[in-house]
Amino acid sequence: MGLQKLLGEGIKVKMRKNFGQYLWFVWQYRGKFLLFVGVLLLSNLAKGVQPYFFKLFVDAVPDRNLSVLLTILGVYLAIRLVRVLFDILQYITGDMVLLPMARDVRLKVFEKVQDLDFAYHLNKSTGSLISAFKRGDNAVFSLFHVVFQDLASIFLQFLIMMFFFWQVGNQYVLLLVLLVAINLFFAKLLVNKNVKTLRDFNAEEDKISAIITDNLINFETVKLFAKESFERNKLQKAFVPWLKKLWAFALTFRVIDLAIGGAGNLGFGLILWLALKQYVAGIISAGDFIMLLGFLVEFYGRLYDLIFRLRDLVKEQVDLEKYFAVLPMKTQVKDPAKPKELKSAKGEILFDKINFSYGEGKGSALSDISIRIRQGQTVALVGHSGAGKSTVVKLMLRLFDPKSGTISIDGMPIKQMTKSYLRSMIGVVPQEPILFNNTVGYNIRYGRGQVSEQELHAAAKMAHAHDFITALPKGYDSLVGERGIKLSGGQKQRLAIARMILSNPSIVIFDEATSQLDSESEQKIQDAFWRVTADKTTIIVAHRLSTVVKADKIIVMEDGKIVEVGSHQELVVKDGLYANFWRLQTLG
Repeated sequence: MGLQKLLGEGIKVKMRKNFGQYLWFVWQYRGKFLLFVGVLLLSNLAKGVQPYFFKLFVDAVPDRNLSVLLTILGVYLAIRLVRVLFDILQYITGDMVLLPMARDVRLKVFEKVQDLDFAYHLNKSTGSLISAFKRGDNAVFSLFHVVFQDLASIFLQFLIMMFFFWQVGNQYVLLLVLLVAINLFFAKLLVNKNVKTLRDFNAEEDKISAIITDNLINFETVKLFAKESFERNKLQKAFVPWLKKLWAFALTFRVIDLAIGGAGNLGFGLILWLALKQYVAGIISAGDFIMLLGFLVEFYGRLYDLIFRLRDLVKEQVDLEKYFAVLPMKTQVKDPAKPKELKSAKGEILFDKINFSYGEGKGSALSDISIRIRQGQTVALVGHSGAGKSTVVKLMLRLFDPKSGTISIDGMPIKQMTKSYLRSMIGVVPQEPILFNNTVGYNIRYGRGQVSEQELHAAAKMAHAHDFITALPKGYDSLVGERGIKLSGGQKQRLAIARMILSNPSIVIFDEATSQLDSESEQKIQDAFWRVTADKTTIIVAHRLSTVVKADKIIVMEDGKIVEVGSHQELVVKDGLYANFWRLQTLG
């Protein structure tokens, strides 16, 4: 019974796909892999022939010929030593393939996740994804050992065993094949059940991981609302189906033990019964009987291994399934086949009849938007939440592509540029700055890389961040905590502004850049902002209109459309939507 018959059709298809992808990574080191296969063959040959020496010893002992016995002993010990040597070489040569291959897999998956569209990252659960990726990383290592060491060794030793059984009598080969077939039949029934319960358990495990990760990310909110007991009870409730699925999964192993143990021992006893009967009848020698016994004792444990390694094979495929699932995902916002670059970015931006929605069944986020921003001009986008302001920024950065229309910089459509090149021209201060769990200096330098201490300090001073940074215990070497948790909202935004300043972009985007600052800090930021952007094309997205009063042009948006355009003074005189916003903010 082949492996394909052993497994269900759905599992077979997924296994072929996942294992094919896995083999592609292995085959990148084909020379080392073929060396490993050669060592594997020699190691198993040295191990597999050892029970044959039991026959030689038993047959030679009655003659009491010390020279013959010592020769047999010498060859036997030599083969055992060779086996030890090749066992060590087997793992060394295997690791020569596995270790760099595992690195390649992780880099490839990481690279793919980085390249996937913004929409993918909006919809993912970080905790669930980390749990799945961790299992996938472990499966990369485990699958190599299961397939290329354990199962391959079992198969090779089975062939060696069949050869020696055939020398004694072909009926032993038939019984051995029957024994394996019966156990594989039980495996077909039980492994699929085991893997199904594993899938169910993994789903619950991912939910547990998602709850814990979400709690750790938002622990400040938990503390502020005194929700520790609520969070603990939520986790405790989630453990109810988790424990039920885990019990169901664990019990399948006991069923496998019972089925394989029962069938294996019956087959083991049947072969020994035939061997004893033939020995008494004088058909086989005592040496033949001892050899058969030696092979059976060795193979009985390997039979258990065969079933559980097949089970592990399917388990590792299940764990690889979600891990490798990201690799064939299509990136919707693609780089052009023949990208272009501007000779010198000036920063003139054109949105020409842009239409966009976030998906099927969702309303239009932008409708027939046309905006021209001249080089060095400052344009502000204002409007209610959900009016489409941040969507304009996301399209500018090619986090999404419009359904129709063209966005261009200096006359070149941004679709003709690589995303990395496009974004290298744009400095962004996001609405909610997210910082790396590293030092203050690392986070400011992130936009540019290697810079001098003088340049670092100058950028921080311009963002009015230098004073609070130097007041920290280790200054620029102070750790900011995960997602910048050790800093206030205003401090994080000032670091984000310093990071943008240091990157020295041609185009600047301030997305609610002063929304979390107090009035004094906001005034300082505005002063620095107007100095930094004096000769740069700038887009400001803000609710606080004091940020945009000096803008060259203000675009008022409502329900994904442009409803007003003009300077602050023009729009106030017009007495429309902007004027209403201004009255609300200035008069209360």
